[in-house]
Amino acid sequence: MNKVQLINVEKNYNSHEKLKIKEKGFNLHIPNLIIEEGEFFGLLGPSGCGKSTLLKLVAGLLEMDKGNIYIENRDISMVTTEKRNIGMVFQEPLLFPHMTLKDNVAFGLKMRKVKGTEREEEVSKILSIVGLKGLEKRYPNELSGGQQQRGAIARALVCKPNILLMDEPFSALDPKLREEMRGFIKELQKKYNITIIFVTHDKEEAFSLFHRMAIMEEGKIVQIGSPKELYEKPKNMFVSRFLGIKNIFTGNIKEDYFYGEGFKLYIGMKYRNNLRKNLCNTALKFEKTGETEEASLNKYLAIKPEGCKVIKELKEGFSNSKSYNDNFSYIHGEVKNTTFIQGFWHLEVNISLKCSLYVIQINEENMDFSPGDRVIVKCNLDKIDFIGE
Repeated sequence: MNKVQLINVEKNYNSHEKLKIKEKGFNLHIPNLIIEEGEFFGLLGPSGCGKSTLLKLVAGLLEMDKGNIYIENRDISMVTTEKRNIGMVFQEPLLFPHMTLKDNVAFGLKMRKVKGTEREEEVSKILSIVGLKGLEKRYPNELSGGQQQRGAIARALVCKPNILLMDEPFSALDPKLREEMRGFIKELQKKYNITIIFVTHDKEEAFSLFHRMAIMEEGKIVQIGSPKELYEKPKNMFVSRFLGIKNIFTGNIKEDYFYGEGFKLYIGMKYRNNLRKNLCNTALKFEKTGETEEASLNKYLAIKPEGCKVIKELKEGFSNSKSYNDNFSYIHGEVKNTTFIQGFWHLEVNISLKCSLYVIQINEENMDFSPGDRVIVKCNLDKIDFIGE
């Protein structure tokens, strides 16, 4: 059983005030994190948020200031790195240049004093699994970048670790090779049910690989869930923007409308009532404080780019932001920028002097857009969220 649990884990790096260097200290604090056996779990966040630090704490490469780390029911907090039985793959393959691929992969087994015959069998087996059979006698400089990284993965797996830790292992590869390696590790994880903790700041990588992931910011986990869950229901502005949701507007809600900077959008009574229910302890403070409803309902509105459709032809009788269907709302705008990528239009539409709406929609016959086109944006209310700061 290879379930991982971190409880009240802390790692603190003090600021350098004594050295007269204006550099803020860094504090990692993980109250409780559980990674299930056989789970492909991701740590996602901007540079410096603590992803690699957390990974190194699990590996034992860094010492914790506080807390406990368990693999199943075994507390490994005070166990040395070599006795944790954890495999690790870094950004660079780090294969020994003077050793053949076979000797590189066998290195861990040799350090564990595994006998020659058994070692040969295990190396042969793992090289076959990672698709490097027949390349045993090649040196690292005779292998491609993808082959080197597969060799690093084979070296990590040959000792049959409880957990495989991967710290941005594909970021140094070219785009095509990176895509191939993602497919490879995904199939490998699925076939052999390996528990993997994978660090990345690449959103595309996260959405293509992980069962669940944790979004991190400044040493803390902000939100955990499947990629789909996090994208559809981001907790706050940071998560929304990090996952690429560009359409985030601030404004007030009054009656059935959201009032942004220079525009209004119909949101419907049922959405407004749902917002009231969800924000009863914050947004409805006016009930206790006497604040106006409009001021107290100040909120952020997020609109998914794929939840909109741009209609070029303007029709008579369309009233700005009014819904003609229970599930849609409409707003006038002007196309600012257009990009056509592999069958999809990526459009930036000005909906006021200060606000633009980004839309991604599939191309249709006779569809064409140019900057300056007057358009109507049809918004699916199911693709609209109200989020915190």
